[in-house]
Amino acid sequence: MSVLAATHHHLHHRRRRAGSLPSPAAGLRARWRRTARGGDRGGATVEFVIAVPVLMLMILFIIQAAVWMHATHVAQAAANRTLDAAAAYNASAAQGQTAGDQTLAALGSGVLKDPHVTVTRTATDVRVDITGTAETIVPGIRWTIHVSAVGPVERFVPDLRANGR
Repeated sequence: MSVLAATHHHLHHRRRRAGSLPSPAAGLRARWRRTARGGDRGGATVEFVIAVPVLMLMILFIIQAAVWMHATHVAQAAANRTLDAAAAYNASAAQGQTAGDQTLAALGSGVLKDPHVTVTRTATDVRVDITGTAETIVPGIRWTIHVSAVGPVERFVPDLRANGR
């Protein structure tokens, strides 16, 4: 059979099939093939719309945690400075309070919001508490900070064992 005859035979065979009524199963199969071929159109857009906000929220929470950790370190540095100033020989709780306020003003004005310094000095020890909140990155999230430092008061204690020697 020549190429021309084969092509003519194929077209004739095709016309005959196209003219007959398709069975319901053939129609369903054809519809299923069309649906399966283009069924995931737009799927990437839906995944993108769902995934990007979740990813952005995760990144914001990581940044929020970093800001909270930095604010905690600032508060700890201020507490240590306050403790050193308040525990010094012949110092007072007010001197420690001033040192703490100055340290927080110099270090923590950007990341530590509404800091509150409490200094308690007794005859033997000093306790410093600093509270505040970290700067908010994720709206609606408020992470509090509480840092404490405790140490002995510097004082002169005579050596009673020497008996005046």
